[in-house]
Amino acid sequence: MRELSVFYCSKCGYYGYYQLPKNAVCHKCSCAMVRLDMAHQNFVNLNYEERDRLLAAKMIESAPSLACRITAPEKLYRQRKLVGALTHRILELEKEVDELNDTIEWMHTTIWNAVRQRQELKEEIQYLKDSANPDQPTSADS
Repeated sequence: MRELSVFYCSKCGYYGYYQLPKNAVCHKCSCAMVRLDMAHQNFVNLNYEERDRLLAAKMIESAPSLACRITAPEKLYRQRKLVGALTHRILELEKEVDELNDTIEWMHTTIWNAVRQRQELKEEIQYLKDSANPDQPTSADS
């Protein structure tokens, strides 16, 4: 006589014990069940939680799309979290750019004011030299 084997439905997780693979049909999904690579007695010795964990792992292995559907909400959450963090970083960088532009504008204004003041002082010195020595020809006259 054949030994019992454990079969499970890769769609819903229903499991049963059958001697022949042709009899292993899921009562819920009406599809052929997959043989579990574990001795019947070893499976029976597992508690319900261990059986559920084992069957869930087997179902995920056999249907990668199932794993994608299960992890999709977490991926979406991570993407939203990343978008939020990047948006916050962009705002920080834009603020820093504005501060740097203000600094550059201040420096530009300060430098041109200093250049203008220097030119005015040069002109004033030249005027004072010209007024102190009225009989000497100016550099503009030569």
